[in-house]
Amino acid sequence: MRIVERALERAAQDGLLPPGERPPVQLEAPKNPAHGDFACNAAMVLQKQHAQATGAARPNPRGLAQAIVERIEDPARILEKVEIAGPGFLNLRLAPRVWHEALGAVWKERDRFGRSQAGRGEKTMVEFVSANPTGPMHVGHGRGAVIGDTVAALLEWSGHDVFREFYINDAGGQVWRLAHAVFARATAIDGSVPPEPLDPDDYQGEYVKDVARAWLTTKPDLRKGFAELKEPLRKFATGWILDNLIKKDLESFGIRFDSFFSEKTLHDRGAIPHAVEELRKKGVLAEEVLPPPQGVERDPEEEATARPLLVMKTTRFGDDRDRPIYKTTGEPTYFAADIAYHWNKIERGYRRLIDVWGADHGGYQARMKAAVSAMGGELEIILFQLVNLLKEGKPFKMSKRAANFVTLREVLEEAGSDATRFFFLLRRGDMALDFDVALARKHTLDNPVFYVQYGHARCAAILRKAKEERGLEPRFDLDALSALQLPEEMDLLKRVLQFPDLVASAAQSLEPHRIVFYLQETIAAFHAYYTKYKKTARVISDDARATAARLYLVWAIQQTLRNALTVLGVSAPDRMEEAEVEPEAAGG
Repeated sequence: MRIVERALERAAQDGLLPPGERPPVQLEAPKNPAHGDFACNAAMVLQKQHAQATGAARPNPRGLAQAIVERIEDPARILEKVEIAGPGFLNLRLAPRVWHEALGAVWKERDRFGRSQAGRGEKTMVEFVSANPTGPMHVGHGRGAVIGDTVAALLEWSGHDVFREFYINDAGGQVWRLAHAVFARATAIDGSVPPEPLDPDDYQGEYVKDVARAWLTTKPDLRKGFAELKEPLRKFATGWILDNLIKKDLESFGIRFDSFFSEKTLHDRGAIPHAVEELRKKGVLAEEVLPPPQGVERDPEEEATARPLLVMKTTRFGDDRDRPIYKTTGEPTYFAADIAYHWNKIERGYRRLIDVWGADHGGYQARMKAAVSAMGGELEIILFQLVNLLKEGKPFKMSKRAANFVTLREVLEEAGSDATRFFFLLRRGDMALDFDVALARKHTLDNPVFYVQYGHARCAAILRKAKEERGLEPRFDLDALSALQLPEEMDLLKRVLQFPDLVASAAQSLEPHRIVFYLQETIAAFHAYYTKYKKTARVISDDARATAARLYLVWAIQQTLRNALTVLGVSAPDRMEEAEVEPEAAGG
């Protein structure tokens, strides 16, 4: 704040501070609002600098703080109060008029309130979900989808150039197991050839029959056998599941992607040897005989004949062991394909890469961060814990269609998209989450998403009543806003103005749950304010100035709630069913 900086300059001119550059003034919101709007630790920072510059004992920080306070000049009366607290903190409280004036930003920016250019257009790719195209998405994919989608939205709101990508794992052993399962089901359904037995490792869910029936409509010649049909069947099966299960679920969940990237294309285009060559140029590859996996011992003969493998020296970047690029068979490892994929991202111009992974992939972090760092990029990984699904406190049963897990579609059908998205963000991503689908369905205030949406609808109801009964509409009037003096009104006003900084900081820290926390705390404060004053200081009253001020405050709260819910991909209803809304909700 310039007022404090100028006071420091005057203190230095008077010889109370050493000459030379000073660290910038740091202002932070105190944990206790009673201590003011901002706290400044300049006196404690400067006492150390003073001692280093003069060689003398450190001056008393409270004395320095007093010297700063005595030199504060505030002709515009921006500060209402300055106090010295503790060992030398400066607690600053702004004049209410400053907050009232700042609230005009919501009127000016409206649907863009909360956006900034903090990211300066940085090209950022967020890769998330990336479910194997071998079956329907499960609830764990759903949590990763919401986290990734909301992180991407936060980055967009804070000025990053964001690209959302889904990596299709359509190469490798799992897709051949799917293809064989579909072939076996197809032979059993068709009956024109002896039925192919299912292998124990084949996919068992009922959805495989749907894929088989769809494939049979293309008139395949089953007499050719699986060996001849497996490649076109792989392509058909993975494509059908992607289009009819995964993409449809994503669409119903409100999750969008800019690109679906096929792993198979990396193999077909020679991207893996291309990426390996780039790593070779950077001097991070070597031929090594790797130690056996933990818990496995080689006998002397095996040790003597162990073949060296091409490895990446990931230990140089903090990994616990070097990682092979190719198997002993000469086939590329999964790590090799992931290297090629991330190198492809970098070649497309993305330097900041964000991957959203389930916690079971945590052990894979070090090697991938090492590879991306070696290639000149920056990889940030968000790990999320899986979800414990409940229904009225009891485990939510697994789906027969998926064979061994609850599908995302089932959860969406039970709870709806809004509640599911909101519930997935009720805890930090790295914390386990209990999700009671019965609670998510309730139209009561103990349902967290209903509680927030109810607050938005209450704001809308108040504004409707003002227009319908008195012809009043909210508008920004600085003089009228001076009527906002109640502590709860000032608290709400400040909460609204926190939103842009919250979005920017949540984007920087990749923590989308902070928006949910903000919504819950803000709407709780609004409900408490509304209930406390609905008989003594109503929003709509015979006091024209107070009514104008409170209508604008309600409008600003509604706009901010809607913007925050938009970031989360959750709807902001203006009306809710009559049975769900308290009669006084439409009042003032």
